[in-house]
Amino acid sequence: MLKKGMSVLLTIVITLSIAACGKVETTEEWYDKNVDEIKSLDSEDYSDLEFLRPLLKDKRVVSLGENFHSVGDYRTIKTRLIKYLHEELGYDAIGFESGLGECEMVMNSKNLTAKQMMEYSILPVWHSQETLDLFNYIKEQKETDSPLDLFGFDMQFTSMYFVEYMAQWLEKVDEKVAEDYYNMEVEFFQSYYTLINKYGFDTGHREKYQKIIDKYTSDYDKVIEYIKDNRSTLEAIYRKNDMLVDSALRTLENRMNIVRMSMVDNVEGYEIRDVIMADNVKWYMKANPDKKIILWAHNDHIAKNTSQMLALENDEWVNSFVSMGELLSKELGNDMYVIGFYMQGGKASAITTQEPFNIPSVPKDSLEEIISRSGYKTSFVDLSQHKNKNKFNKWMFTNQYASEDGLTAEIIRSNVSQFIPKQQYDGIILLDQVSPPKK
Repeated sequence: MLKKGMSVLLTIVITLSIAACGKVETTEEWYDKNVDEIKSLDSEDYSDLEFLRPLLKDKRVVSLGENFHSVGDYRTIKTRLIKYLHEELGYDAIGFESGLGECEMVMNSKNLTAKQMMEYSILPVWHSQETLDLFNYIKEQKETDSPLDLFGFDMQFTSMYFVEYMAQWLEKVDEKVAEDYYNMEVEFFQSYYTLINKYGFDTGHREKYQKIIDKYTSDYDKVIEYIKDNRSTLEAIYRKNDMLVDSALRTLENRMNIVRMSMVDNVEGYEIRDVIMADNVKWYMKANPDKKIILWAHNDHIAKNTSQMLALENDEWVNSFVSMGELLSKELGNDMYVIGFYMQGGKASAITTQEPFNIPSVPKDSLEEIISRSGYKTSFVDLSQHKNKNKFNKWMFTNQYASEDGLTAEIIRSNVSQFIPKQQYDGIILLDQVSPPKK
């Protein structure tokens, strides 16, 4: 009986082994099984996005990156993804790489148009018709039982709306304090941007930036102390928003860090900023424990191990910085899903001038070219489920070159970034040909 059972078991094992050996998966078959097609950048029919449901339905955070800011099609598809995540998977907050205070004040305002909401809350680099579609949606959803909250996690100055709102708020308590605060903020930013426009982010002029810190630190400390001392009075003015005072405090407490970021080299400057951005995200999550959130930022801020990336700067490969994404990944682990965005070609707009330029074609065997072999116009590939390397997915586990703007450039450059894809992203979206934003 035992021998007969062993004989049957042996037969089964041999049969399975033969079947496995006989199943030869081709490269084309691998792409069919492992790369999903996103059929539209803007359709309200989300059936082609359903492959995302099992990957994202149980996450707390989904990060949407971009290898370059000024790409219209990125904004279009990200807006569609945000709507899908909100309507189908219950995500109810979208965080931007923009001012924390500005976003909070905008969401606390009732009579702004969608265009005003966009222009007052997020950095100008994203002001476009494509992004306006998202803000129309946010404004519409504010009136429903399932609003999509907007928050900022950056310490950078985004617009004067925070300053004006803050002055009006303080004025309800003390007109003189409000006037002094407003004048101080305006003077500070005039002094700071005069230096930035003259010297840029330059370690050679630290003493000039230090003078700004020395001059204004005590002024900001006084305003912060006043807000803390009058917290209950200020909170009573806007009873429905218990985050408003803390948003104001966090914004003002980081004013001098804007200056400090300008006094150091690029890597150190980014790290000052990204530590604060990660802290702002964690603060928002703690204050809203039931919310599922989406983050919108550059790939370099959301990737999971950016300090292991290499960036080509001045013809030398240098280590990138410890990013917000790396800090959050260590804390959130599998509760976060990170999606990097890349393109094969097309046109984009330069960061400062907004002049259109041609994106260089991606080189053969680059990350983008490898994914493009799917043949789709817009491809999504999940990396998170690939646990073992084989001949088809080995590119996920090995060093690859990709295109982006890098730490300092105004345009996209080919093969200026090196990294192991699986170390950085859970998924990647690749667009074929892209176009500049529509103003």
